Amino acid sequence: MRLSAVERKVLNSIQADIPIARRPFKVLSGRIGIGEEEFLGCVKDLMTKGIIRNFQAHLDHRRLGFKSTLVALKVPADEVEKTALEISGYPEVTHCYLRDGEYNLWAVFICSDENRLRGFLNKLAKNVGRQNMLNLVTKRQFKLKTALSI
Repeated sequence: MRLSAVERKVLNSIQADIPIARRPFKVLSGRIGIGEEEFLGCVKDLMTKGIIRNFQAHLDHRRLGFKSTLVALKVPADEVEKTALEISGYPEVTHCYLRDGEYNLWAVFICSDENRLRGFLNKLAKNVGRQNMLNLVTKRQFKLKTALSI
C-alpha cells in the first residue's frame, strides 16, 4: 500500500510526543501544515484500514523497575500453535511471533518480579528443553520508532 505524503506526516507525528493540550491534534496538525479535521480524518481512515492498530502510552518499563527479556525458541512445527497459545496466555508477554529459521518462536516478557521471570523461563525450558531456547536480555535500546520518509 502506498501512503500519501500527508499520511506519512500524520503517522510520524502521532509516533512522536503527543502534546498535553486541550486539543493535541490541532497542535499536531498545525506542525505538519494541515487542518485539524483533515488530520483527524486521516487518522480515522488509517485506523479503518488497519494501518494504525491503536493509540497507547509507551511506558519505560526499566524506569518502573521492570525486567524484560526476548526469548527465542526452537519449536517443532506441530507444536507451534500449542506453545504459542500457552506463551501468549501470560499477561506479561507483550509480543509472540512465529518466524522463519531454526529459532522459530519468539516472545517478549516484561514483569516487575524477578521470580516471575525465572519461573516463566524455567517453565519454557521444561516444555521445549533449555538447549532449544535463547534468553536474550536487552543490554541497550537504540531505537523504538517507525519513521516514514516524507
